[in-house]
Amino acid sequence: MEENLKNDDVQIVGEEPEVETAMVDVKERVLLGIIGAFLGSLIGAICIVLLNQFGYIASICGVVMGICTFKGYVLLGKKMSIKGLIFSGIIMLVMVYFSNMVSYGLAVAEYYQVDILTGTFAVNYLIVEGGIDAAAYVKDLFMLVVFTAIGAVPTVKERFKQNK
Repeated sequence: MEENLKNDDVQIVGEEPEVETAMVDVKERVLLGIIGAFLGSLIGAICIVLLNQFGYIASICGVVMGICTFKGYVLLGKKMSIKGLIFSGIIMLVMVYFSNMVSYGLAVAEYYQVDILTGTFAVNYLIVEGGIDAAAYVKDLFMLVVFTAIGAVPTVKERFKQNK
């Protein structure tokens, strides 16, 4: 009986038969990707501002921003290219700066009893005039950038591996 069995007739249980799949070439939608990156970075910015208001170190939200920015680009843009990486990176850095400024602006607004917009616009003036410790501001901004890179780099690496 064993002589009648051929190797081609036997399939090991749990082993998937090999099937060739056609790779579908997905076209990148840059404009939608930029919108997705902005929306993703907005999630990270809100996380930074909220955690900062509760007195926690908001730098960990930089990881959230890094991940959400690039995932947002891919979600709406369908594909990540070098162009998408550049646009997403710029958006992410601008939003890191903006979220740090808004976090400080909220503290300024509370201290001087002004509206949030006035407090946010006063941040740079207060740094120059010494009302805000410039070293602390730069340290917080630097930490946000570092943690954002910690979230962004693995996300980008994973995405480019999938594109190959």
